[in-house]
Amino acid sequence: MELRHLKYFITVAEELHFGKAAARLNIAQPPLSQQIRQLEEEIGVPLFQRSKRKVELTKEGEVFLEKAYQILKNVEEAVETVKMVNRGEAGQIVIGFIASAAYDLLPVILEHYRKQYPNIHIDLQQLTTREQLKALQKGLIDIGILCHPFNIQNDSIQVEVIRQERMVLALPKDHPLAAKTSPIQLEDLANDPFILTGRKANQTHYDAVMNCCYHAGFHPKVVQETQELPTVLSLVSSGMGVAIVPASIQRVLNNNVVYRDIQNNPITTTTAFAWKSGNLSPTVHAFLDFMKKSVIPLFHGYDIS
Repeated sequence: MELRHLKYFITVAEELHFGKAAARLNIAQPPLSQQIRQLEEEIGVPLFQRSKRKVELTKEGEVFLEKAYQILKNVEEAVETVKMVNRGEAGQIVIGFIASAAYDLLPVILEHYRKQYPNIHIDLQQLTTREQLKALQKGLIDIGILCHPFNIQNDSIQVEVIRQERMVLALPKDHPLAAKTSPIQLEDLANDPFILTGRKANQTHYDAVMNCCYHAGFHPKVVQETQELPTVLSLVSSGMGVAIVPASIQRVLNNNVVYRDIQNNPITTTTAFAWKSGNLSPTVHAFLDFMKKSVIPLFHGYDIS
């Protein structure tokens, strides 16, 4: 049995006239009658009662008509789904992201992406930049939202910058410099304990903070290293030390923490999205196009001063 047999049967069932059905199908009547007889022989039951005056569906034909409609509907839906997958409009995408992206960048991406691609299932995985690079290489994630630049030995990973933002000081609310509203000199914190995201968690950020402190004339006294920014800020809030964090964090997390600009601030952080070279997934390609057209323009020139 072929789909054309179902289409022929449905047309005859709707017209209840072989001549009209043949004209609608743009074929001759004898071949249409032959196709219907072959279908009835294959099924083993009559689908039509024929007389010189009229054509009627049998009870079996009525049941078969209902099922034939459903079969064609399922086929049409399957074809459309396959086309959507081919266009990157259906399926699944696995996105890795660093913790700092969760506060403002990731929500913006998800809000706009889900509006444009409502039939894509999004699997989110919070990973460090290093973990994302490994996951991209192994095909465990499709897209990484991570810190840039990063060290990689070959061209297996492609990257596109989303935004660059300045870093700011996070101080306990009772810190002596918290009342100061003007930018703070980094050397004024030479005797303060520092809290950092560890080098394994974010090598780029760790090295930038250490280098800036060195240039300011001191080696920071690191009392705690963590993997997550919320943990850093929680420890700052408790009075354990000070930290240098992305400026976007201050718009979201303000619990007992005071944020201040750094005078002559040389520290910035760059967030990018990455994907594995040669990934031919239509879903991934559609996501790359979405990011370049819909997201990056929103963060172009984002707060780097």
